[in-house]
Amino acid sequence: MSFVTTTLRDTVVNAAGAGGTVTVKAIFDNDTADNLILDAHTLSGFANGAKLDLSRAWWGLTQGTAAANTGDCIIKFIGASANVVALQLAGTGHYDGSAGLILGSATNTTATSSDINAETRGTSGFVILEFKKDANYTT
Repeated sequence: MSFVTTTLRDTVVNAAGAGGTVTVKAIFDNDTADNLILDAHTLSGFANGAKLDLSRAWWGLTQGTAAANTGDCIIKFIGASANVVALQLAGTGHYDGSAGLILGSATNTTATSSDINAETRGTSGFVILEFKKDANYTT
């Protein structure tokens, strides 16, 4: 029962409002928890109130054998008073972004304003998420 995350890419913002990208990989092993998979204040150009918008996702997930295990993964934008669900993932698939960005709409102006959680219940597998930095990230 564990998870591991790796930031694969964190590009800088080259000009005000130009954004940058962040790609993170999370691997789960029979995990049942609400895990912080991206601690945004460590990202290049972070400023309080900055947000990340989900642009693409890939996943491959399986469920454990306990009765309460679902094998899914709920990706959430962390908010000051409430979290906002971005995606609920199960099985194997991808979101290619062709329907547009999934906006980071959780209300938060602190150092947790771009944090991303993954809630799992008896889940094994991986999730790769690509985010676009909003205009509040600095150069």
